[in-house]
Amino acid sequence: MKKLFIFCLFFYSGIATAVLEVTILKRAENAFPIVIAPFEVVGNAEQGKAIAKIMSDNLNRSGRFNASSAMSVFHSEDDINFKAWQANNTEALVFGKVEQVSKTIFNVWVYLYDTYSKKRLYADKFAVHNSGIRRISHFLSDQIYDALLGERGSFDTRLAYVTVFNLADGRREYRLEISDSDAQNAQAILKSNEPILSPAWSPDQRKIAYVHFRNARSEVFIQYPFERRKTHKLPVFDGIASSPSWHPNGKSLLLTLSKNGNKDIYSYDIETKSVTRITKDPGIDTEASYSADGKRIVFTSNRSGQVQVYIKNLSTNKVSRATFEGKYNSKAVFSPNGKQLALVHRVDKDYRIALLDIATRDLTVLTNNKLDESPYFSPNGGMIIFATNNDDSGVLSVVSIIGGQAFELASKKGEVREPNWSHYLK
Repeated sequence: MKKLFIFCLFFYSGIATAVLEVTILKRAENAFPIVIAPFEVVGNAEQGKAIAKIMSDNLNRSGRFNASSAMSVFHSEDDINFKAWQANNTEALVFGKVEQVSKTIFNVWVYLYDTYSKKRLYADKFAVHNSGIRRISHFLSDQIYDALLGERGSFDTRLAYVTVFNLADGRREYRLEISDSDAQNAQAILKSNEPILSPAWSPDQRKIAYVHFRNARSEVFIQYPFERRKTHKLPVFDGIASSPSWHPNGKSLLLTLSKNGNKDIYSYDIETKSVTRITKDPGIDTEASYSADGKRIVFTSNRSGQVQVYIKNLSTNKVSRATFEGKYNSKAVFSPNGKQLALVHRVDKDYRIALLDIATRDLTVLTNNKLDESPYFSPNGGMIIFATNNDDSGVLSVVSIIGGQAFELASKKGEVREPNWSHYLK
């Protein structure tokens, strides 16, 4: 065993809200076959029974795995019939144990075996607070993902999104919500009768910037969902302020400001409260975001007469057009490795999510919907979350880049919009 530490989950004590329902829309073909056995439960550790299911659901949603469950519990390597699992075309097996050691603390063991080489690929033991069962399940999913694929998973992360509810008196209620990466453990950290737009996690996952019309105008705020700190309001700028996006160092934000009557991209330094203009063009520049290294920004502009995506190198100040296929491309974000863009691409009258290879300019349409918007990459770049419209109701969807696995996150009571995926949790 490599380590022993406490997994706790301190979550904002906000307005409880309904979790989003997850519906698988398309399963990936040729995914990695793996079995996750029910964890052995020792003592009064009933909460531990959920670990295997959460892990299985996580891996299936990634599009890289075909995870199923075993019928029986495994106590040790001696219980594994490797030949039987090989005959069943199962390439890996996960099992574990959960033991309650005090009123609030559990010990969790986990083991991963390659069924063909019969080698143990991963094993560890953790002490877990009872509030951290879901967190350890996501963490272990990431460990399994890494051990088998050599890549970091994106399960121990969070989502932010906006839900919209139609009230009985005809008004609308907007909620800024956060949840685990599987849309569970949801909490509303803000609710208002005025629109909330464009939530964006800070790189350290401690803050969320968003647009709010609380004062009858478009203004940008910063919320601290895990700290008892007052919401920070950015200064009132000339015109409107919209589309906040964090610099990778977390010290500044990109904003769209309509100063002097024209929309351009600006950088706002949170500490000095200074504003620096990034783009200057008679056209409309908006929806900007940074590359992971902070050396480039991508933004939407109509400076060519069409709505297209542009990239600016912040070292050379050179602006280059990124999209050439189609008459409308917008809302682009960099992949974590900086080689691709996820964006909204119009096909005839439909708006779909597409993936652009920056170097080759190859554009691949990933969805077949009518009204997709607001794409955002998972931290490892393996999935894209976006908002879409289903039966005249706003829902969130996730598509895996490899395998094309797709699933939908919907609320029974309201529309779901404006998704944003956090960076890795500390």
